[in-house]
Amino acid sequence: MEGKYRELHRLQLWRQLDRSWDPRRVFPVEQPLYLEIGFGNGEYLLRQAVDRPEHNFLGIEMHWGSVRRCLRRLAQAQSQNVRILQMDAHVAVRYLLPSQSIEKFVALFPCPWPKRDHERFRLFSTEFMGQLNRICRQGGLVVTDHRGLMEFARQQVAGSGLTLEGIETEARYNTKYERRWSGQGQEIFFELHYRPEAVSSYQMVPEVSVRTLTLDSFDPENVVLEGCLEGIVVQFRQHLYDPKREVFMALTTVIEDHLNQTFWIEAARKEGQWHIRPALGGGFLPTLGV
Repeated sequence: MEGKYRELHRLQLWRQLDRSWDPRRVFPVEQPLYLEIGFGNGEYLLRQAVDRPEHNFLGIEMHWGSVRRCLRRLAQAQSQNVRILQMDAHVAVRYLLPSQSIEKFVALFPCPWPKRDHERFRLFSTEFMGQLNRICRQGGLVVTDHRGLMEFARQQVAGSGLTLEGIETEARYNTKYERRWSGQGQEIFFELHYRPEAVSSYQMVPEVSVRTLTLDSFDPENVVLEGCLEGIVVQFRQHLYDPKREVFMALTTVIEDHLNQTFWIEAARKEGQWHIRPALGGGFLPTLGV
């Protein structure tokens, strides 16, 4: 592909990956794999990839603007030892990354979500760290400008199988947010060093078999779709019906834990019965909510 996105092979489309996916096998050369959570514009990720060609690197980032900028940097540097997932890190560690597949992780200046009612968005809960302990052989490093996030991490580490050492440090990582806080006069930052102490008791969320539902009778022109707003949230956003093809489609959102999935459910009449299933080509993780 010509132009600025000619090397999109570095971007792993996670909704199209099956649960047997192993990130170690997507590189030209299989080497020790390191993970960066929330890589921002990708400058630190790229520096690591260039300085350590004997290692492979996997970056996770939610926002397309950041992913786009990182892909441009990687293409310009022609780095082949980096792959990217655009997804929520909570989802990646619970549903996608295999046990012991990563050597170490790093997260530089993650959003601290300081308000109490935003606590559910913070990454470093007991469960999240327990999952990282399952995934990573050697623990990892979090760097923050926010003392409150360090205290939260200390409260949450028990039960994860990791130990945590928090130390004060100066600016030394040369990232966008470190430069911003330094420019505003901040001189003290915090390194959180996680090390494995015990085998993780956490497991990857198991795959759920999604089966086709078969009905003898179904009235697509008068159906009333009722969702669920408690526990696992299910919302039916809109629906369409093609009477000639006898195909009914419902755009559905399922929210569970930190995972938000929107996809089409198809009901198609074949051989006298209605077959109901997620529509092909939509891409979704097979979960309990689905």
